[in-house]
Order: sequence, then structure tokens, then C-alpha cells
Amino acid sequence: MLRSLAALAIVLIGVPGLAQDAFPGAEFEHVPLMYQGPDPTANYFLPTPNGYESQFARLPSPSEVLPEMLPPANGGNAVSPQPQFWTEGPPGIIGHVSDHKDGFFQKAALTGTYIDRGSLNSFGVNELDLSLTVAVPAPKREWPLLITPTFNVRFLDGPVTPMLPARLYEAYVDFLWLPRFNERWTAIIGVAPSLYTDFDVNTNDAFRLTGKALARYDWVPEQLQLVFGVLYLNRNDIRLLPAGGIIWNPTVNQRYEMIFPRPKFSYRIDATPGYEDWLYLAGEFGGNSFAYDRSGVADFVTLLDYRVMLGLERKLNGGAGYRIEVGYVFSRTAKFASALPDITADNTALIRGGVIY
Repeated sequence: MLRSLAALAIVLIGVPGLAQDAFPGAEFEHVPLMYQGPDPTANYFLPTPNGYESQFARLPSPSEVLPEMLPPANGGNAVSPQPQFWTEGPPGIIGHVSDHKDGFFQKAALTGTYIDRGSLNSFGVNELDLSLTVAVPAPKREWPLLITPTFNVRFLDGPVTPMLPARLYEAYVDFLWLPRFNERWTAIIGVAPSLYTDFDVNTNDAFRLTGKALARYDWVPEQLQLVFGVLYLNRNDIRLLPAGGIIWNPTVNQRYEMIFPRPKFSYRIDATPGYEDWLYLAGEFGGNSFAYDRSGVADFVTLLDYRVMLGLERKLNGGAGYRIEVGYVFSRTAKFASALPDITADNTALIRGGVIY
């Protein structure tokens, strides 16, 4: 499976234009997804805080007739517009870079996370996440279906007793459908067949189906959106989790995603026509439930922790960019489905870096 995902990523990323040529006509005017790399918690994505028809976020439709394309009054030739990779905000303020690509290929992301072990009686985690996102019309390009194959590995460090598996894997394909019913209402519907495993246990034990069903209401376009719904985590400790809150953009330089279970408060500290720098404070809960082989017997371990992170992100045109985060991880536990005693780990530090193409 890992070889197949890697080969797919190499083909789509390494050959310029191949993805677009393989799906002619798949040019998406509005891809309402602010993809920020794989979420180690629940495979959970939020829509972009700017509306689908946002003057800051969208690229012009190929069918749009822009003023520059109209014949001049003197009968001369029409002037073709230049490609619009960023948009102007209010006078004297630079607008946002584009947060998506207009085509089949959307994003490829690589993220690495280091969680310190702490004491000898605790355990540390090194996380490596690789994902790829493509988009197809379903049934039209304004209602895209985003497909994200993902492969994650967790390297566990300690403790000696009870024994934790050395490596745990997540492999899934997330199907996220984003139908927009009218100017105000949009659905966010996703399902992800998944394997959470050490790849030594039986596949039937490792397989889980996760999903999400949310709605977004654009209360004040460009400024205020409401999000509400449920996440189907299907974990041993949590099956269903309510999700929702408010996304508020008071100015072009501020974005507050007051969303449970993944709040994020961002402030833009620098901007040019080619990039934006954002400083943010974010929270999430990490971990998952994994099936693994314990001396020839199938067992389940559920990792759980809570994270508060301070990050710096550079956003580039087309949704690309990179980021670095430092954080504090607390309330860390490892719980077993068998009679093994639970592990309570030390509060510790986190460092995370990610690149999105």
C-alpha cells in the first residue's frame, strides 16, 4: 500500500501538467477547502473561512466576461487579462493569495511531528504524514469531490512496561464532497475507509470507517460563517463527536476559527502579491485507536492527548506553503482494550513542520 501511494504521488507531482491533462476540463472555479495538511486527530477538514464566491479567495471563471476583455470604444483589439493569482483588498491593503489550484491536482503535503518522551516511565512519538489531494466534479465543478489518499506512521519511544508497539500506521482515502445548495448553505460530507494498524494484525481488526457530516451557513459573506455537524471518529474511546462553531474574519489580516474540536486564531503579519505570513495559535486533540499484534494476540491501543500550538506559516499562491509549530502536549494516555494497565504519560513539548505543494 505504501509503495502504491508513493508511486501515485511521484507520478502526479513529478510530471508537470500530467494530472490536468489526464482530466481535461476539470478546472474548478471554487474549491472551498483550506487544506492544512493531514490532521492526526480525526481526518477532519474545515472549509476556507472566505466564502465560495469570495472576492478575495476566488479565481475568475473561464466563462466570465471581465471589463478588460470588452472591445475598447475606439474599435481596437480587446486586451486579454493577466492571470489573477492574488486579489486586491481595500485601498492600500493587499488581498489574499489563492488558496487552491484550478485543476485536478490540488495539493501534496508532508508533515513531521516530534513529541518528546519526557521521563523513562513515559513515551514519545515521532509522526510522519504524507497526503495527496485531487478534485473531480460531482456532478459539476462548483460541487467538487476532493479525494485524499493519506499514509501516516507513528514511531513510539517507550515505555518498557507495558510494551507499546514500535510503529503504528494510518492508511486511508478520504472522500470529501462539498455541494453548495445556494448563496448561504453548503454541506461538508465525507467518508474515509481506513486502516489503523501495525500491519501485523488481521486486516478485519484494523479496518475502520470514519466520516463527517457538517453544514456551513454564510451569515455575513466574507466575514462570518457558522459551521455545525458531527464527526464519526469510530474510535474505541469516542464514536461520535459534535463539531461546530464560528469562523470570523473581522479584517483582511485576521481570521478566527472558533471551531470545536480544532480552534485556530490567526493574524497576518506580512503580505506581498506572492506570499503571506501568518502567526497563529491553535488547539487540537491528538491520537487514535490502533489494532496491533501483541505476542500473537490481536489487541487495541488508543492514544489520546491534547495540544496547544503556536505556529508561523507562509502561504504561497495555489494553496502551497510551509509552516513550523511549537507546542505543549498534556493529558497524554495510552489505553488498551485488553487487561493491560493504562499508561499515563508526562506532559511534554511538541515541534512540527510541514510543506504543502
